[in-house]
Amino acid sequence: MNAEKRIPVKQLKRFCFEVFTALGIPKNESEVIADSLVDANVMGVDSHGVTRLADYIGRLENGVIKNHTELTVLRETETTTLYDANNGWGQYAGKVAMENAIEKAKKYGSAFVGVSNSNHFGTASYFTRMAANAGCLGIAMTNTSPIMVAWGAKKPTLGTNPISIAVPSNNEPVILDMATSNVARGRINLAAKNGEEIPEGWAITEDGKDTTNAQDALDGFLLPFGSKGSGLSMMIDIMTGVMTGAMFGEHVSQMYNDTRPQQLGHTFIVFDIEGFMDLDTFKQRMDDRITQTVTSPPSAAHQKVYMPGEIEQIKREKSLKEGIVLTQAIYDELQKLGHKYKVSIEEYLTDAISE
Repeated sequence: MNAEKRIPVKQLKRFCFEVFTALGIPKNESEVIADSLVDANVMGVDSHGVTRLADYIGRLENGVIKNHTELTVLRETETTTLYDANNGWGQYAGKVAMENAIEKAKKYGSAFVGVSNSNHFGTASYFTRMAANAGCLGIAMTNTSPIMVAWGAKKPTLGTNPISIAVPSNNEPVILDMATSNVARGRINLAAKNGEEIPEGWAITEDGKDTTNAQDALDGFLLPFGSKGSGLSMMIDIMTGVMTGAMFGEHVSQMYNDTRPQQLGHTFIVFDIEGFMDLDTFKQRMDDRITQTVTSPPSAAHQKVYMPGEIEQIKREKSLKEGIVLTQAIYDELQKLGHKYKVSIEEYLTDAISE
């Protein structure tokens, strides 16, 4: 079996940061992008973690994405802002947009902030956690490449178009983060890199056949989680793409095999809890809501009932304590990238473990 490598969270962030700055990306943006990537690994969402580093760098080297994000305000009111990211980094644009939404919501009770002409922004929960930690209810969503078929269709006109909703509590925020497909494409991409099969029902081949081959799935199309997932994906595409002036539907270019900028759209919605009730009262009510769920008797197929985001929080605590475990394939990829930009990942290792 291939060996795996364990790297402390701070060290892995530092490695990514050094690689990004070596590429000429400003330090403040490099910090956000690196933090977002590793944060996905911390939660166990490896499909959106450092496995994306090579993909991002490839797009930068091919001139498909700019190394500096110049945000321009296109429209603004007391409770809304529309930014043009000018083909910059989605993570950085998203952070600035969410900070703006939180600031407006704290002043006016709610805010709706959009971003157009952007790129992949990582995990949506990275931004909604910001809102929850500020005592707000946060919503983040984005459109993506059209790699998913609409319900009943053969031609892909939808992205996986994820959405996240986060609310504060007396403990960790309660966070929903989900794609509108049966699975995020990044998980299939990760399986292909690691030489693993995928479950049936995740995707179909180019000619519409079911497959468990990850590479065939990448060459084919993702499936929505039924008609509801298809409909939700369309509405997210409207709010993030059509409404912001970004590309939408089949007009969005592919992330992995297209030389055109994606021009994605993101939307961030924030409600200040204090606009509805005292924050402490809300958190007490959340305690009741959480207790009702986690104390529910589990069905025969499960051992415990979880709140949204609870499993990821358990993984977060473990990762922060024990470090991030990388498969040999992903480690080799990072090692190759590091050598190219004179950033040695070996310096960041604490130990190697067996599978």
